[in-house]
Amino acid sequence: MWHRCLVQKWIVLLCLCILALLGSQLQAQVSQMPEESAKQVYRIGMPLVDDQDIMARRWQPLIDYLNQQSSSALSFELVVLDLQALDAALDKGELDFIFTNPSLYVLYSYRYGLSSPLATLLNNEQGQIVSQFAGTIFSRADRSDLSQLSDLKGKRIAVVSRQSLAAFQMQAVELKHLGISPTDDIELLETGLPLHSVINAVMSREADAGFMRAGVLEQYQAEGLLDVGSYKLIGSQQQPGYPLMTSTSLYPEWPVAALPHTAPDVVRQVTASLLSLPANSEVARQLGIAGFTIPGDYRGIDRLLRDLRLPPFDQQPTFTLQEIWAQWQLYWALMLTGAAAFLIASILILRHKNQHLAVTQQRNQQITEQLRENELLLNHAQHVACIGSWDYDPESGLFNCTEQMRLMFGLSEDQSIRIDDFMAQIIPEDIDETQQSWDLALAGQDYELDYRVRLGSDVRWLHEKLHVIRNSRGEMVRLLGTVQDVTEKVEYEQHIESLAFNDALTKIPNRAWLQEQLQDVLQDSAEQPYSALLILLNIDRFKTINNARGSRFGDALLIAVGQRLSQCQFFGVQVQVARVAGDEFAILVQSERLPEMPVTALEITLADLCNQIFEAPFLIDDEPVSISISSGVTRFPEEDDSITAELVFQRASMALTHSRLEGGGQLIFFESPMSEAAGYRFRLERDLSRALEQNQLRLFMQPQFDGQGSKCAAELLLRWEHPELGMISPADFIPIAESSNLIVDLDIWVMDQACSLIQQAKTLGITLHLAVNISPRHFCIQGFVPWMKMVLEQQDVNPAQLMLEVTEGLFLNNIDSVSAKMQELRQLGLRFSIDDFGTGYSSLAYLKRLPVSEIKIDRSFVQDAPQDPDDAALIEAILAVADKMHLQVVAEGVETLEQAEFLKARSETILFQGYFYGRPAPVQDWLMRWQESALLPCT
Repeated sequence: MWHRCLVQKWIVLLCLCILALLGSQLQAQVSQMPEESAKQVYRIGMPLVDDQDIMARRWQPLIDYLNQQSSSALSFELVVLDLQALDAALDKGELDFIFTNPSLYVLYSYRYGLSSPLATLLNNEQGQIVSQFAGTIFSRADRSDLSQLSDLKGKRIAVVSRQSLAAFQMQAVELKHLGISPTDDIELLETGLPLHSVINAVMSREADAGFMRAGVLEQYQAEGLLDVGSYKLIGSQQQPGYPLMTSTSLYPEWPVAALPHTAPDVVRQVTASLLSLPANSEVARQLGIAGFTIPGDYRGIDRLLRDLRLPPFDQQPTFTLQEIWAQWQLYWALMLTGAAAFLIASILILRHKNQHLAVTQQRNQQITEQLRENELLLNHAQHVACIGSWDYDPESGLFNCTEQMRLMFGLSEDQSIRIDDFMAQIIPEDIDETQQSWDLALAGQDYELDYRVRLGSDVRWLHEKLHVIRNSRGEMVRLLGTVQDVTEKVEYEQHIESLAFNDALTKIPNRAWLQEQLQDVLQDSAEQPYSALLILLNIDRFKTINNARGSRFGDALLIAVGQRLSQCQFFGVQVQVARVAGDEFAILVQSERLPEMPVTALEITLADLCNQIFEAPFLIDDEPVSISISSGVTRFPEEDDSITAELVFQRASMALTHSRLEGGGQLIFFESPMSEAAGYRFRLERDLSRALEQNQLRLFMQPQFDGQGSKCAAELLLRWEHPELGMISPADFIPIAESSNLIVDLDIWVMDQACSLIQQAKTLGITLHLAVNISPRHFCIQGFVPWMKMVLEQQDVNPAQLMLEVTEGLFLNNIDSVSAKMQELRQLGLRFSIDDFGTGYSSLAYLKRLPVSEIKIDRSFVQDAPQDPDDAALIEAILAVADKMHLQVVAEGVETLEQAEFLKARSETILFQGYFYGRPAPVQDWLMRWQESALLPCT
């Protein structure tokens, strides 16, 4: 798990670092350029894909934007060239940057050593911002013979140019993957620019179909240049995250790259300017784009060009027929020899079969005559024993049935019987298994089968036994079967099994059934260690309920508990439930997820699941009954295979006994090395619910200082002083509280205490600014905002003196709802701080959308920053972002002078919090220290 968190932190914060450092370094370097120096002109080249004047006018606002963003010593100009002129300009080094389609970028990267992409174009397609594009294949709407890509074979296709990515290469690779050669199996009509020439060729029937970039047809249609319904897309598909219909896969949009000779400082400045272009700016609107983003993955373009063997991958190996024959002549000789041998063997086998055909037919006739002679005697015997029989002729597909057999299936005497006549009488639940058995019989296998037939309203159980009759050569010649009515036998066995393995009261399995299931799990060698759970549950105070309301009421409660447990799912699988004895139930869970789950996480999950099951009251005789349960849990099988089913049950029973001794309402794991932590955690969870009532919680404060050493504010910290375990770290009990509504009770208590402290400090002449942590679980409750308003009104506290600290995890689910709540509270005067910034899912997007006043740098970055250049770079990036967005920054975990000096050198407004400035101490101790000088609010 820590690998994943580390990767997420690095990916996101590295982007922040790069953007911040680019901006700061470029500004510093540009500021150092002499003002009197002459302007350096940098040429940005683009390939001609439309009318040159139209392209120049469209992209000139981008050049104006770059000139505006750059220093006075730099100037940029746009150069739109056709492909031949563009290639020549690159070869002569006359261009400094290039903004081109991805396939030309790959070609020029190999040919002229372009830089990695600086940025990727963002387009606004039907109101959605996308960084990818695709191609389409279209034809006239009346071409009914063209509906899928395979229909294009042998057709004439109009394209702008073979060098066009979205108007030839994307479509060509799709056709090649279908086995259609874009050079041999279709005829290409290269129309050249403008793009509308391709449409004209298709609409005038000069071409059967055309290749075009996705969105161009829709644009022409919106501009009135193309009639609605005059065309259709071939092989259209909807790619995830892309609003337009396409005929190809998605590829990254146009990149911007630099030539090798371009100065690195200028490259960084252009990159920063492009990435900072707002999507809703006037420049983006004029350009008809949504800005630029970090570079996409252009390896797919490389593979596309390789598949099509286009430059720079157009060199093909040569082979001669002589080389092919020299390499494969042995295999050809073997194939011809094998074919000859197979032909000779087939002739010999056919001749052998023909020789025995007459003998086989004669023997079959003798068998048929003998069967007919015994038919009358057999019918009489079968009627007495309720047995019917039949024989089946594979050649005719007809059954010859005895009289009793016809009666069992309700078939008339003069009816020609086929297999479908029997299948029509079998109930739907048994048809699949019966059909499978019949298929085996036709393949030459005997079978025995039980199934049910319906005659009117009566359902009967039949037992069928089939035997395959073969001739002397082992060939199947007939099928013989007997069918016996076994309804009374089956019903008696079901009754006996129900008595043996089901509880008579609740109708769910009993302890005997559970023992067999446990044994099956232990004997299954494929089961992973600890992939199964046995949970024994006992209803607390059931004896009291039974004595007070009577045994009928108690029985109804047991039935309701059994029904609710039988409907549960644990870890995505249906559980198996049994009633063990009295008010004791068992749950057997098998899941592949169990071996991977840490014990602590498993305990929390099981406790929550059990609480959810019994949270709602049971309705017995129109009376709601709420109950709690004691639970004992054990995991199995073990790796040494020494455990037995009886021992598994005994361990769960011992855990259940321990749970009941603890006072009930507990879930206890069987004591073993893996569950030692479970006892401690459950003790904390049990005692934490009483900590507030017994006044065991303590409030500590840790001050925050500015760069001059003045105290500005303090963070309120919670501690638990357990009467037996001593002072317990928040790292141990806060996660327990977070897993239930206990965290809400703790938040309410801490907030009330914080307001009281502010009022107390006011009487001492101290303007106390407090930072209070708020749980995401509490913040997301519907009544959080009204509660916060009520606290402020009742306590008569200035909201500006409270800073609510939240973690980045709060913004992951519903940022719109969170933002609305924060805005409402911000209007009251409350401020918000993001705690542990950089350790979660840091994003400039939510920093921009949320009314955040402060971010706190996590101690993990501060500790090694003076020595670790990576941590130093991350902190500098955070400081740069905070400065641009006018956010206050607090550095946590400042423990040494070296760390403090490092931070001071990089920010004059940063606040410090850590052992170097002051350790957390009880609030009254800090108030006594600060009584002589009032706290001043930070600016």
